[in-house]
Amino acid sequence: MTLNERWSASRLDRRAVPRVEYRRTAPALLELEGYRCAVRDLGFGGLRVEPAPAGRAWEGNQRVTGTLQLRTGEQIAISGQIGRLDRAGLALFPDGGAWPTAAAIEAERATLQQRHRERRSAPRLPIPAPAAGVPGPGTALRDVSATGLRYTLNPTESAPATGSRIEGALRVDAETTIEVRGQVVRHNGREIAVAFDPPGLDPDILTLLRQRFFPDAGPGKPRV
Repeated sequence: MTLNERWSASRLDRRAVPRVEYRRTAPALLELEGYRCAVRDLGFGGLRVEPAPAGRAWEGNQRVTGTLQLRTGEQIAISGQIGRLDRAGLALFPDGGAWPTAAAIEAERATLQQRHRERRSAPRLPIPAPAAGVPGPGTALRDVSATGLRYTLNPTESAPATGSRIEGALRVDAETTIEVRGQVVRHNGREIAVAFDPPGLDPDILTLLRQRFFPDAGPGKPRV
């Protein structure tokens, strides 16, 4: 059986083997031959990377090695062979070397399901986009830093409890939405302070948010 046949056969009944799909969530991270790439689908019989890492040419049947970082915190060395390569990405199959065990894949799937349940039950972070032409005061967002933010509750909204988990989206424009997650650390009247989950905001994203919501403020906005 060729690699392509194995890939096609495995798709006939994906329930037959342990498998993780990273849908509606950030993908797993794979360091493949020194290139960082996103794993969208992981199973005992193979994994799918989309898109293929840029910076080099990949070939069908090419043997590659890498390190897979799972949600469980486990880092697993993998060794495989590229069995499919197309415009979307590539599929990698184990070649008899290092690969995640069925137990590791099942633990990853259970972790994702638990986080999905936690996200559904977590309070939402309602931060609307500012009105056209209106900077910071036109939005519920009052302050943002690399480690957290402050926002104002709307008149009908109840304050989340200090210490509770919270998540939401900062809409920068019609095409850009930045997901944030953290913990309520302080109440100040109707203002809520949220500390981001580590590692916090990337500097480039922070600069983008400040330009969008606080265009007249200097770089030294106070931190939460």
